[in-house]
Amino acid sequence: MTTGATEADLRVVTERAFLDELTSVTRERGATEFLYLMAQGDGVIGVQWEQPGIDHLRRYRVRDSGGPACPHCAILAAVLALAPVLPLDVLRTMRARPQYETVLRTGRLPHLAFARPVRQPGTSWLGDCHAVPGDPHTEADCATHAVPAPSGDLLDLRLGTLPRAVRELYPHDGAATADLQQRLQIARDWRADAQAVASGIREAEATWAFLRNSCMLGVPVPGAAGLVLTLAPDRAPDDRPLAELHTAAVRALPAGGPPLAYQYQERACLVPEPGTGAQRMPSYGGAVDLTGAAPVRTLRLPAPRRPLSTTGRGVLLLYEARHAMGRHHASAPERDSAYWESEAALNVFEFTLLERVAGRPYQDAVAAYLQALRREGDLLARPHKVLDRRRRKALSAAFGGLDDEELHLWASVAYRNAILVLLGDLQAFAAHLRRQAG
Repeated sequence: MTTGATEADLRVVTERAFLDELTSVTRERGATEFLYLMAQGDGVIGVQWEQPGIDHLRRYRVRDSGGPACPHCAILAAVLALAPVLPLDVLRTMRARPQYETVLRTGRLPHLAFARPVRQPGTSWLGDCHAVPGDPHTEADCATHAVPAPSGDLLDLRLGTLPRAVRELYPHDGAATADLQQRLQIARDWRADAQAVASGIREAEATWAFLRNSCMLGVPVPGAAGLVLTLAPDRAPDDRPLAELHTAAVRALPAGGPPLAYQYQERACLVPEPGTGAQRMPSYGGAVDLTGAAPVRTLRLPAPRRPLSTTGRGVLLLYEARHAMGRHHASAPERDSAYWESEAALNVFEFTLLERVAGRPYQDAVAAYLQALRREGDLLARPHKVLDRRRRKALSAAFGGLDDEELHLWASVAYRNAILVLLGDLQAFAAHLRRQAG
């Protein structure tokens, strides 16, 4: 790939000029396959049009009449201006802002990426937001985007003074402290496993930062499915009783359930579950936070007697956290083509993690499934018979040793990965996931 040096020179322009040039150049470069809108630090915005054989990069700093303008507002305005040009459908256009601002809050540079669909010209472009190391904040940032990345650990809780509603869940304060200490340890253990997997993997950096900086402790309310109380070190203890919090939450939420526009609160919560029996997998879901009187995303963390491998736990928690990062509205998403493309991208995230942490044994398993798929010419009737004893043993060793149940889990992911490779296209893989879901 080559880049024109003169185009890469920094230009200072008004927002109007920036948007006009962005849309006109995008129209001119009709062969563009990938388009990036990148916060590059120091208030610089990079725009890159990638065409077969050549990349076109332009760099801008946006100013208004009072001086430098907020670069993040300019990038988000650019998405709206590009929506009819690419085109982007309404759902992808709406998702760009929360995805961008989620990455921004982790203290990394957000890079919005748009890709032209391969098999269906003229349909909506795909969209995602990547996280790149670097300081995204400048003095020009507006009040909305000037918030620095959190520096504290949301699990660094002092359990000496607890909110009244939390204390009401237990027979006495000693029982409350002991149970919360156990829950905190479960959450820290899961999160440590995720950190070990994410270390050095660029695709996972923002997801790990989300777990550390945006996930507080959640305590389920017994006998009331879907209700939690959240605890955070930067919040003063609340002296309201549980019944009063419940009444306030009922009043705050619209009757009949929250509409599409009703968003989850910014922070999510980790809900450790001691004594979960046979349940071994973490799970993402929605709940109502009585403390904040608002919907909240939850990551439930089981603590079974027979836990998964530490590497497996890390991969699964990062996968579910990535899922949570992509959900911003409290109602169930419409399962349209954009939904399934999002699910396909989430699968690719998991495949990337496994390629890095399980290495050659995982890649060999994918290759074995791919060979079987090509031989059969269709989905496999008995995929569990594909991996021979040598490959199963190698895959188990890559995770530090696996029992049969967990080995089957990662083998099934390798099979799914092979299907993606065979189809050779994210949209086709999304269609496959949709068919499999019935």
